[in-house]
Formats: sequence, structure tokens, C-alpha cells
Amino acid sequence: MVVYSPHKVILFGEHAVVYGYPALSATVDLFAKIYLIPSRSGLQYTPFVQRTLSFLGLNNVYVKVETNVPSGSGLGTSSMIISGILLNEKDYQKEALANEAFRIEYETQGLGSPIDTTTISAGGFVLTNGKVGVPLWKIERNGISWNFSTIPTRNLEMVIVYSGSKGSTREQVAKVKKFYERGSFAKDIMKRIGNITEEGVRAVMKSDVAKIGELMIENHSELKIFGISTDPIEKIVSIGREYGYGSKLTGAGGGGAVIIIPRDKEKLMKKLKELNVIVFDTSTTGAGIFKRSE
Repeated sequence: MVVYSPHKVILFGEHAVVYGYPALSATVDLFAKIYLIPSRSGLQYTPFVQRTLSFLGLNNVYVKVETNVPSGSGLGTSSMIISGILLNEKDYQKEALANEAFRIEYETQGLGSPIDTTTISAGGFVLTNGKVGVPLWKIERNGISWNFSTIPTRNLEMVIVYSGSKGSTREQVAKVKKFYERGSFAKDIMKRIGNITEEGVRAVMKSDVAKIGELMIENHSELKIFGISTDPIEKIVSIGREYGYGSKLTGAGGGGAVIIIPRDKEKLMKKLKELNVIVFDTSTTGAGIFKRSE
């Protein structure tokens, strides 16, 4: 049995979603293949893989992941792999899989939100803590609740660029948390990001790529204040603004990936090639995680 698990992007609202504000995410047409292979040693060096196998009571199993996307890219790799291991071993309803995978991820990192596991499970555009869309489910943890809905709309063409360095979700979320707990300034930023997300959802529902790009630029500017961008990310974002409708970091930051809504793709790809970075010319997809025999 092989599980096909999609990577995901956050178009609007990362970090703010940890504190109950809305966020919009989507699966992208970049799928990993995840296998469970018998192994005498059963050695796994990633904490979330170890915890997932322990949860399932599996020993002497090696988790093989085939993907071109680097880990630490901000594209939901840990959630994707946890979900893939779980689905490999047993059948799940989508909501149960999102819940179980988030519980394991939260226990491993000690913080975070279920936006990644829900998006990977549900597929398509997923709105967290929004006021529109088709309701999916609700997840609660430590007094914070996240309500999910799916947004029916057309797929969105995008270019995803790996900045060349990994970002640690745990470290970046902890950094923002310290900022958030100091006073009202960070809370005001979160509120503005929430407002940007609500506007972004309306633009996505209308497939208004120019407005989507404009709001992505605004969202990125707010995230920069937390110190989670990097020089390589800023170089890519700048190119994305010049040859695309908009661009921003996606995920926790501190490295990882940038998403760009292309306007002049030929020039965009040429400029990105000069940076010698990993580029994925892709789009969003309505598909979530699934498995099949091979």
C-alpha cells in the first residue's frame, strides 16, 4: 500500500492562526509517496516519525518518503508524513485523520495549529476560523478552537521557491509567541493579518489574482515585523513582486519557501534561475491525501 500525501501552502494567516485568527491554506499539486517498509533495525531519526510509529505500536518499520520538496520548506512536510504513516496503517475518515495527526504533531512540537493536518486531509482551499465556505470540522486544544471550512473556487496557478535554508516551525512559533506575550503591538499585527485573510478569501472566491497578489504582499510585510523572514526570502519575494502579482513567505518562516502568483512567468523563471534555487511551477489542487495499492 502506498499513500500519496500532498504538500500545502498557507496563502494568508500563518502564525495568526495559532491564536485563533483566520487563515487560508491549500493543497498543491506536489505529492509525496509514503511507504512503510519492514526493517530489522527500525531506526527513525525524526522525532515526529518516532512518535507516530510509537502511537501505532509499530516496531522494525522504516518510513520511506519520496518527494522532491526539501524538509523544512514550510509546505507541511511533518504533517504530511505523520498523516501518511497513519493512513498507511489503517483507514481513517478525513476528520479523524486530521485530529489524530495534529495530536501527534502538537505533542512532538509542544505548540502549533491543526491547519496543516486538516488541509492535507481535506484537500483544496481550507479556511480556518472564517465566516464563509462549506463547514468541515472543529478541533480544540488548550482552550483554543479552530473551525474549518472548505472554499469552493478554481485552482490557482503559483510558483513555489525554496529559499535554500530550512525553517524550524518550533523555533519560529516560539519566537512569535514571545513577541505576542510582550504587549498589544504584536496582537494588533495579528488582528491586521486576520483582516487581510478575510479580504484574501473573498479575492480567492472571485479568482481575482491581482487582489490576491496585493494582499499577499501586505501579509508578508506584517510577518516581517516578527523577524521571521531572511535575506534569501526577501530576494525571492522581491523578484516575485516584480514579475508576479504578489509573493510572500509561506509557513513558519526563518527559511523555507516563498509562494508567487506569476504574471510574466517566462521572466520570473529566468530571474529565479539566476538565484540557483529550487523552483516548483505548480498550482493548487482539490485533492487531499489518499492511498492505493501498487
